[in-house]
Amino acid sequence: MDLSFNESNEGRIYLVLSEPLNIRKKNIEIIKEITDKDFTIIIITTNEPYIVLRKDYEKMGINLEKVHFIDAITKYAIGKESEGAVNCTFINNPSNLTEMGIAVTELLKKIEGNKVWVLLDSVNSMLIYIPSVNLTKFIHFITSKLRILEMSGVLLAVQKGIEPSTLTQLESFVDGVIEDDE
Repeated sequence: MDLSFNESNEGRIYLVLSEPLNIRKKNIEIIKEITDKDFTIIIITTNEPYIVLRKDYEKMGINLEKVHFIDAITKYAIGKESEGAVNCTFINNPSNLTEMGIAVTELLKKIEGNKVWVLLDSVNSMLIYIPSVNLTKFIHFITSKLRILEMSGVLLAVQKGIEPSTLTQLESFVDGVIEDDE
C-alpha cells in the first residue's frame, strides 16, 4: 500500500478506512511505510496494547527507534504499565482525552525537529469509550495542532463502522480519504 508518505505530503492528514479484519495489517503497513521513509511516528493506540504492537512491528522489521507510543489501553486493561517499555507513554484509560492530549503535546515537543507523522489507531475503538461528539472535538484538536505545526497525520478507522454524521465530520478534518482496496 503506497499512501505516498513523503516530503511532498508533509502537513497532510488522511483518514484511512479499512475492512474490520484488515485493520491490524493496515496499521503495520502504514507504520512500516512511514518509518522506511525515515519519518518518526507517534501512534496513539486505543486498539492494541503497546506490547502487542511492538512485537508485531519487530516481526515486520520496523525500526522501533522511529516509533513512539501513546498507549491508552494497557493501564486500563491490566492496571499497570508494561515493564521495560521503550518510547511509550501510558494513559490511564482510553476516555481520558485531556491526558491523551497532554501526552501528544509533550511528545511533539520532545521530538521537535524530526519529520513526524501521528497515527490514531483506531477511531472505532475510541468510540467504545467516548461519545462521538467528544471524540470529534478531540480529533479536531489533534488535527488542528498538526496543521499549525505543519506535521502529518493518519486517522485509522474501520470502513462502515462509524455513523455517517461522525464520518462526515472526520472527513472535513482531513486532506484525503483512503479506502481499503482489498
